[in-house]
Amino acid sequence: MDKDDNLIRPFVSWQDIRGGNAMIDKLCKEIPRKEFYRITGDPLGLLFSVTKLMWLNENEPENMKRCAHVLDQQDYFLRLFGADGYYTDTATASRNGMLDIDNLCWSEELHKIVGLPLSKRSEIIKEPGKILARVPKHIAEQTGLKEGTPVCLCSFDQNCNTFGSGGIKDGTAVMVMGTFGSCFVVSDKSVRDPQGVLVVKPNQGIGNYTIEACSNTCASSYRWYRDTFGDFEKLKAAENGRDPYDLINEQIATVPPGSNGVTFLNYLQGASGAKINDRARATFLGMTIGTTKADMARAVMEGICFEMNDIIKAEQAAGIQLNGIRLTGGAAKSPLWCQMLSDITKQPIYLLKSGETGCLGAALYAGVGVGVYQNCADASDRAVQLTSSYAPDPETFDAYDKAYQRFDDIYNALDGTIF
Repeated sequence: MDKDDNLIRPFVSWQDIRGGNAMIDKLCKEIPRKEFYRITGDPLGLLFSVTKLMWLNENEPENMKRCAHVLDQQDYFLRLFGADGYYTDTATASRNGMLDIDNLCWSEELHKIVGLPLSKRSEIIKEPGKILARVPKHIAEQTGLKEGTPVCLCSFDQNCNTFGSGGIKDGTAVMVMGTFGSCFVVSDKSVRDPQGVLVVKPNQGIGNYTIEACSNTCASSYRWYRDTFGDFEKLKAAENGRDPYDLINEQIATVPPGSNGVTFLNYLQGASGAKINDRARATFLGMTIGTTKADMARAVMEGICFEMNDIIKAEQAAGIQLNGIRLTGGAAKSPLWCQMLSDITKQPIYLLKSGETGCLGAALYAGVGVGVYQNCADASDRAVQLTSSYAPDPETFDAYDKAYQRFDDIYNALDGTIF
């Protein structure tokens, strides 16, 4: 934003990996990786804003010179809805890769390295759901919201998912499998992963942390498959009033675990979970003249699960205990996918009454802010409900273990050659 609160350039998407390893290498010349991880809880990777800001400084110096404020979406929209300044929460701020997560403040050291004054940052609010504005008249007229409606601070979308899934107490695991994929485990301690691949982030307003890793293109990979290969399914679904995904799922159900030897690496926008590699690309391997479209569809779904399994294995290797997984996102709507995930991870999968846990979490933050709930724990206890579960089937373990090993071996074989 410029000094008059006007946008200087379009938002840079979180999926945008501009800068990549070049900016990471440049940052590492100024601060060791281990020290960066100690301060921020963020492994130097592709999603966090720090490398994007470095790229903008280097490639758009005139824009950055005009810049008065660097914002995420929440800061931007709070201001439009009447806030008297720019505000953010601890979890959203941490996603910039420039927050001192143990002290819950912007890291002065990292901002000096990047060349971004702290004065251009939003104020960090630790209080859950704090009321920061009232809907003004002109916004009420445009939106239909009642004038004077409280506008409350929320949190990063995945933290809303965690909150809306009951991620309050130490050891609770929440997996999100939507456009973005992640597995969050709540921790009372600000631990660090010895391998340096897991993200440690404040659990906004709750007073503990979430330990996580993510998939840049989780269910996005499945949508890509539908859009690229599913013309027939889209046509038939339109004729019959069905969802194309249901028709593809029916095809997948005819194929045994392991996809008849076909493996799909789902790195359509680089690898960003337990494997961090901006050069990684998606690929199908293992096809023969007998390979069917259904085999390839199942390989896509399995590949997504294998990347999530990578994350779970990394969390377990770091000494983090999981007692089942609360699943939310588009994948939770598919019994086939839920069972597959349970079998591959060997974890029970629990579903929630609300299919929109991110929206629920946001509503609960607002509920705390306006006094409907005493605190976040009270909100979770009263509003979050589990409905059903899937237990892992031992008869599938061998087939999935072999398929997962292929997935891992193929990645390692390609890394450093094609990638």
